[in-house]
Amino acid sequence: MPDHSTPSHTIPSPPDVTVVVPTKNAARTLAACLQSLRSQTHPCRTVVVDNGSTDSTRAIAEDGADAVLEIGPERSAQRNHGARTYPAEFVGFIDADMVLQPTVVAEAVAALRAGAGSVIVPERTVGSGFWVEVRAFERSFYDGSDAIEAARFFRWNVFDRAGGFDEQLTGPEDWDLSESARELAPVARTTAVIEHDEGTIGYLDACRKKAYYAEGVRRYVAKRGVSALRQAGRRPWVRQPRKLMNRQGAGLVALKAGEAAAVCWALAGHQARMLRVVRSGSDPALRGRPRAR
Repeated sequence: MPDHSTPSHTIPSPPDVTVVVPTKNAARTLAACLQSLRSQTHPCRTVVVDNGSTDSTRAIAEDGADAVLEIGPERSAQRNHGARTYPAEFVGFIDADMVLQPTVVAEAVAALRAGAGSVIVPERTVGSGFWVEVRAFERSFYDGSDAIEAARFFRWNVFDRAGGFDEQLTGPEDWDLSESARELAPVARTTAVIEHDEGTIGYLDACRKKAYYAEGVRRYVAKRGVSALRQAGRRPWVRQPRKLMNRQGAGLVALKAGEAAAVCWALAGHQARMLRVVRSGSDPALRGRPRAR
């Protein structure tokens, strides 16, 4: 699919910050996200990288972003493509359902100029309904936890040396890049926050989302080994059971149980499909080879 770039508003030339926003049918939230980027006290170039949206995402992007690109198949590839098409001294990655407080970019740039290689921006969950309350309750445990919150801004040389986002991972790619960046330079945090608009979450939808990410999680664990398992186990709410003795706490336990079951179901299905492929000999890598007796 060809790339298209569409200018939208005046920015410094050349900008020292590129912020990449991957999209896929994000019309509900994208305008607010882009407006928050346009309102930053430190100007930045905003690049939307769309993955074949069928709603009005593309029109919103062309109206509010500095450049619009198209590529797939997943957000790791989208992010890498946006950053490498429009490189800058500093690069940030924001999701289309996020709204930044006005000083986020300024604080991130100050920390990177002071020697950090990557910067974490704390997040707050917003939306409506009980399961959004549960998500917000869960996130409250992660304030100040570098093990859970992934970096969103990087010095270009750190991002580049780390290899960008691993395009074989969907789900834990943020953790993976943050871990690689941490090995190269210190990590910092902003005091300004991101509001993550999750809309209205249904229990089954949340579980299905985890199932979708299951294969990425498996690949992440295979890649990172013990460190990935250690990180997965760093859930502060597990070590604070008394704080779970309320309505949101009960919901959190139920949600995590459902998500874990969905991940196990998805991984079992993946293994069964792979086994059928091997047994049938339909894997291209096995064609022309004699089947084992």
